Amino acid sequence: MIRPPAFMEVLGLTIERADEREVVLRMAVPDFFMSPFGAVHGGAIASLFDIGLAIAIARRLTPSDRIATHNLSVTYVAFSREQSLVCRARVASLRRVIAVAEGEVVTAGETLVAKALGTFGVRRHTP
Repeated sequence: MIRPPAFMEVLGLTIERADEREVVLRMAVPDFFMSPFGAVHGGAIASLFDIGLAIAIARRLTPSDRIATHNLSVTYVAFSREQSLVCRARVASLRRVIAVAEGEVVTAGETLVAKALGTFGVRRHTP
């Protein structure tokens, strides 16, 4: 078992489920990610997507393989004043050097907050 990076704790992230089909990542949004208007800052949601989509891809690779975000497109559809968000992420395509993942962020009450599509570079370890 690989220990999650320390930044996940700082960002309030916990992995609820991670299998071959989907990753479910929960964010207990820290107060410092709340905007002056009382809504979760879009950057926090983008971070949640970036990490959730990357975990979905990493679950399909070997531990020595590496990935890096090439592009992350986020479409915001609602503000969230709720500080408990869930990202559901899935791999859409996994090739030798490029992977694509998609997902959505919802509130605890299942209100859709945003959708995302990410493209990631894959560097496979070759012994």
